[in-house]
Amino acid sequence: MADAQAGRGEALLTLADVLRISGITKLVLHAWERRYGFAPAGRSETGRRFYTREQAEQLRLLKACSDAGYRIGTLINLPIEELIRIEENHRARLSLVSVLEHIQTLDGEKLRDALQQRADKEGAEGFVRHTAMPLLQEVGLLWATGAVTVAAEHLATSAVKRVLGTMLDSCPPAPDGAQCLIATTLEGEQHEVGALVVALMARLAGWDALYLGPDLPVSEIASAARQRHADVVCLSGLAGKKRLVEMRLRDLRGVLPENTAIWLGGPAFAEMPSMPAVRFFENLDICVDMLHSTPARRSHTA
Repeated sequence: MADAQAGRGEALLTLADVLRISGITKLVLHAWERRYGFAPAGRSETGRRFYTREQAEQLRLLKACSDAGYRIGTLINLPIEELIRIEENHRARLSLVSVLEHIQTLDGEKLRDALQQRADKEGAEGFVRHTAMPLLQEVGLLWATGAVTVAAEHLATSAVKRVLGTMLDSCPPAPDGAQCLIATTLEGEQHEVGALVVALMARLAGWDALYLGPDLPVSEIASAARQRHADVVCLSGLAGKKRLVEMRLRDLRGVLPENTAIWLGGPAFAEMPSMPAVRFFENLDICVDMLHSTPARRSHTA
């Protein structure tokens, strides 16, 4: 298959191999090379192109994401991990067509059954990644374009929350001395799925996670955090006036113990200024990595 090697000893693929793996044509590949500087890993003395396996996978992902409707110019410089995420989200959306039909027709019973079947098949983390998050994202986009009603959007959110809540309640108890995480939203923020998801993922990672629901005043969040000696307070937010959100976040930071971290997720917190022990997570994967990389034992105890 390959008759050349990269500098680190990796076998290189021929042009024919790359075209077969990626599914693109030679004309498209050469166009991307000219327009975006996608250069081969090496050339023979006679000008034959050779590519690494990583380049072949990158080209496959670029084609898949481009076929899904993304512009190649916005994709070409993305890391492979981000391309994989885009491809997975697109596949998830395609698999949700029948579920979306139940939402659009307001068929609550069929929607409930479809979600439960997917939950049973995928497990908790798989359901979050492949059903709950992409489904609600797609419903949000459809609502923004007028393709689904507000009632349908509320039906979808309510149904997903019920499944996630059941999964959270079904998690085994956290081990003694586990890190404690409290998840909620600030006062005025009704969109709670993000906080519920993080609480579930934290429980799956062995944390002592407590989900408090949405729309809590700063004083109530701080009181709960002190009572439970929380190591982390996690807030999700979809919308809100930036100044008001920032003010409440600063108020919360000011009344929480210094060794209680605040984790943020969602568009409402995307442009918050830096604050001590406050961290914004751009996506769920980063947050889950943090949950698994944080020491299992509490940093302080009751």
